[in-house]
Amino acid sequence: MKGYEAMKQPNPQSIDNSRDNDLNHTLHLYTSKVDKYIIQKAFLTFTEDYEKAIYVTADNPKSLIQEFNPVTVDFEIIRTENIRKIQNIKNQKLRIIIDAGSILNQEDAEITEREKYLNELVRKHPINCLCTYDVAKLNPKIIKNLTMFHNQLRLTTSDLTILSGHLFDKSKLSEGSIEKLVKDNLETIILALLQKEPMCGTEIIGTIHLQFNVLLSPGTIYPLLQALKERGLLQFEKYGKAKTYTAAKSAEPEIRRIIDEHIQARNLLNHYLQQELTIKRGG
Repeated sequence: MKGYEAMKQPNPQSIDNSRDNDLNHTLHLYTSKVDKYIIQKAFLTFTEDYEKAIYVTADNPKSLIQEFNPVTVDFEIIRTENIRKIQNIKNQKLRIIIDAGSILNQEDAEITEREKYLNELVRKHPINCLCTYDVAKLNPKIIKNLTMFHNQLRLTTSDLTILSGHLFDKSKLSEGSIEKLVKDNLETIILALLQKEPMCGTEIIGTIHLQFNVLLSPGTIYPLLQALKERGLLQFEKYGKAKTYTAAKSAEPEIRRIIDEHIQARNLLNHYLQQELTIKRGG
């Protein structure tokens, strides 16, 4: 897409097309009141230098330019009827968004055929694929069929994201434990992120998703950002529709104190639990 930063060429030696890759094929269902671009931008924001990003849609490509500002990732737009062109891209790891919600009056057979094709691509090549669907446009039968083609499912409403499936990082911790840890410590996590560099809400969602594999809803992030701003801890600048948040200069000592106290409290708790566990095992 013109106007976005050029991506670096990948090292072909770093990509092994001969092996059967782990399946990274995610189904994202959203309701009509959800801004689908929030999730899509979070997925695109962390495109690696060696990845080629592709956006498959039935919408007019020109309409996407404003929606994806200020995402500084170059991505190729492919019309849905030309989706099979993807298989002609060689020696690159791909990050693909299928904007299936943009396709009107989809037949169940058409959806199934497309997902079979994508599933085979993901199995044979190094691809991360996110398929986004407006759940209101689907019947229960096809939703059940869709889940068979994906290894992870997300359902997002206006104030809730539900995640199902295995963790890509193969963490030994359960999804529930990690998600609870993130939500319980979300204020400190956001302050730590923003004292390092400015971010918009989408980038915060994407960073947390990348680091913890926990996908938070905009309804969770934005009220907290506003509350932190009202406390004088954050400030923001507006670029078009997007707000970029950063740590307030005058609040930097307070933010460091909050983060330091959080670390000390966690260390104290971890030391206590480890000590009790050692005593229990010794006994």
